[in-house]
Amino acid sequence: MITLGLDTSEALVGVALWEEAFLGESIMEGHLHHAEELLPLIDGLLDKCILSKDQVQLVSVNRGPGSFTGLRIGLATAMGICQSLGIPLVGVDGMVAYRARLDVKEHVCVLVPDRRDLLYVRWFAGIRAISEVEVVPTARLLARISREQKELSVVGSGAELLRERLERVASVKLAPEAMNHPSPVWIARLGKASYSCDQLYDLEPTYVEPAIFKTIS
Repeated sequence: MITLGLDTSEALVGVALWEEAFLGESIMEGHLHHAEELLPLIDGLLDKCILSKDQVQLVSVNRGPGSFTGLRIGLATAMGICQSLGIPLVGVDGMVAYRARLDVKEHVCVLVPDRRDLLYVRWFAGIRAISEVEVVPTARLLARISREQKELSVVGSGAELLRERLERVASVKLAPEAMNHPSPVWIARLGKASYSCDQLYDLEPTYVEPAIFKTIS
């Protein structure tokens, strides 16, 4: 099943094609403002892989958390493609996609930047999520990590932004830089793995903004 993966959740926007293995990927930098900006990226990738749009059998989209505008554009584009081709759509949790890249057994913290000095944060014990997505000020997150002094792997674009400060914490192991960027390949890969023909999809982006008021009040 050829799967088209879309990740529009952050400033690095990407599309990828996955079947039983990697087929191709295209990335562009810059927040999306219109759906029309994404379609040429998809068409270019299909051309590069010598595939037609009709050969795509499933679309998988990062449903967040992340940029409000980017998520809406990604989902709208994905739904439009699926409706025009008559193929299914699946949503993938972006935090789970970051966690899936690490082959570790210890606790994992996934970090994705929000606005201002805030981060989307989710904690995992092994592969199991042990928290919902929270919005946390950077200073509070760093204080918690330093205070607990537990062996912890940290991954995500937020981890890359905080690399210098996190490297000072002896108990923290940072993911390699290459893993700390949005990956449409992982969105396609996880979407294909989770897809079931009897699933019903009513996809909405994952917004966590209400938590901001609880977190920083």
